[in-house]
Amino acid sequence: MKGLIGLIRFEYRKMIVKRSTIIILLLAVFLTACTSVGPLMGDYYVKGEKLESNYDGMKKDREYIRSLAGRELGSDLLSEAIEAYTRIPNTDGKYTDLEDYHQYARPYSEIYHIIRRVYRLSDWKEVKSISQEDINNFYSIRQRMIEKNIEETTMSAIEKEASIKLSRQVHTPFIYSYTGGYTNFLQQMYTTAILICFICAICIAPIFAGEYVDKMDSLILSSKYGKNKIIYAKIFTGISFSILLSILLTGVSYITIMMFYGWDGGNSPIQLFLPLSIQPFTMKQAAFLYFNVVIFGNILSSSLTMLLSSKLRSPFMVIVIMTVFTILPMFLSISQDVLWIYHLYNLIPANMFYLDNITSIYFINFLGLVVQPYVIILAFGIILSIILLPLVYRNFKNHNCV
Repeated sequence: MKGLIGLIRFEYRKMIVKRSTIIILLLAVFLTACTSVGPLMGDYYVKGEKLESNYDGMKKDREYIRSLAGRELGSDLLSEAIEAYTRIPNTDGKYTDLEDYHQYARPYSEIYHIIRRVYRLSDWKEVKSISQEDINNFYSIRQRMIEKNIEETTMSAIEKEASIKLSRQVHTPFIYSYTGGYTNFLQQMYTTAILICFICAICIAPIFAGEYVDKMDSLILSSKYGKNKIIYAKIFTGISFSILLSILLTGVSYITIMMFYGWDGGNSPIQLFLPLSIQPFTMKQAAFLYFNVVIFGNILSSSLTMLLSSKLRSPFMVIVIMTVFTILPMFLSISQDVLWIYHLYNLIPANMFYLDNITSIYFINFLGLVVQPYVIILAFGIILSIILLPLVYRNFKNHNCV
């Protein structure tokens, strides 16, 4: 065991001491921090004149929401928001540029977001058409809207039943709260996860292929531990590196966002962000689950990288293939009409990272077990990795040294 630990330490030293690796890691931390606060950069203009910086606008909106926090999201608060929006005069331009919006409606903009989704408003002017009866029945209308969305899917009857059952477990009424930090973290995580994929591909690609390029493969395989412990050490290094990098960059993203936006709202229901979500999660629980999906997705991506690295004789080709494999799904769209194809498509590492896999209304009937997509994703990530890693071991151990 001591010998294996020493070999793992040696593999990490080989990886980390490279100047290119250090530069890539520092750049990754910098990019993660910058993209996390990207929405706060720049200014907001009205008719060519600067109204406020995006950062000042965020602070102002945060104070508005905090002033309403702790109140039940019920008929009183909904009526206030609707009344505030009715004060905005009709305009063909952006209503958010009007002085009346900033004076009356802006403090309720997040509540309007919820109202718009639940009552399916296509335009802000339609708030005037919401009756008092509909306001009083906000939660029953929301539930009917959710169940209508579920019924309109192509899920089987048993999947629809499971989805509806879960949606009814959401605790109501909601207590309004500021969730800006967690909201932005959940929105940022996809970008962070993709960045982790790229960095892992670049840093892990040479772990086997680099030995071929340096003509060290024959020397390694002829050494005392060349056909067992060294390969184990390389595999462990690749997997653990992806986990550690996921923790590092996710941590940088989380801390950076919370420092700027605020730490409150972790115990608030995710429905304040996604009003029609069927998940009985708090924002903190959703963020933690998302973090686990990112880790498992990157373990799978790293396993695929090592498989290619053990087979190909060029780290560059491994990086190119993994880059295409990561980027290409972003430009392809699969219809939800044929669900089994849609769910299979979401098992590609880059597609695992979408927040919708955690918050969607879909259930999957897999071998008689009805589960949610994120359960399949987590299980698939670890099971396929377990299948691939012995192939990595065999490829390097049995390859023909040239």
